Amino acid sequence: MMIEADVGMGTLINGTNDKLIPIMTHPPHNSSDLSLEIFLKEVFKNSKRGIKLDFKTIEAFKASLPILKQHHDDMIFPVWLNADIINGPTKLSSPVDANEFLSGAAENFPECTLSVGWTTSSHPILGNNSLADNYSQQQIQEMIDTLSKNNITQRVTYPVRAAIAANSFSLWSELLKNTTKNHPTLTIWSSELDYVDAGKLSKLIRDIGVDKVYVDVPDKLWEKLNISAAADNLPGIFMVIAIITANFILNFF
Repeated sequence: MMIEADVGMGTLINGTNDKLIPIMTHPPHNSSDLSLEIFLKEVFKNSKRGIKLDFKTIEAFKASLPILKQHHDDMIFPVWLNADIINGPTKLSSPVDANEFLSGAAENFPECTLSVGWTTSSHPILGNNSLADNYSQQQIQEMIDTLSKNNITQRVTYPVRAAIAANSFSLWSELLKNTTKNHPTLTIWSSELDYVDAGKLSKLIRDIGVDKVYVDVPDKLWEKLNISAAADNLPGIFMVIAIITANFILNFF
């Protein structure tokens, strides 16, 4: 089981000053009753849970580094560092600076999994989404080149949006093949209102391999997926990592 939490810069509600600090929040909100420092202290009380920290800006990531370093010895369970570092199917939001994020993560937390993805629209994806909403060969190659340029050798998972990822098996196959030294996986996610072709998504997961895919989707979509036959052929440990754990990545706070 993992806890997913967004990290941005802002102020604490009922705080003593207006200093900007890393807080648990999602844009456009810039205030919260929970700071990253408090969040980590609470999470580390229960070492059975992994955490996925989703950094919304490079400023939030850089300001979080000293706090994370203070708790380095407490990281006795999986820790994922997430950021959208490449422009994706839409350009409504700016990516986190790739070089600063990757170098900071690799230098300070080489044992952590890097969860690096592409920007997408904050709006729901409907059934009539256009080809312009799909991932492109250029975007995949940019990710490969960026990891190579920064000499990233630690584990990597690529968060991809289910509604459009299901159309692009060849792209994901190429991405995984060209970053094998990072023991790569996909993390397939979906928002509650996205239209997702469950049949296409099931086929993508089976073709990629359930031992290489994490799934973070709403229950109603999860129940429509047909991947049990592929999962039955795997040792139990892979089923736990690839399906059960990933299906329960929660927005805990």
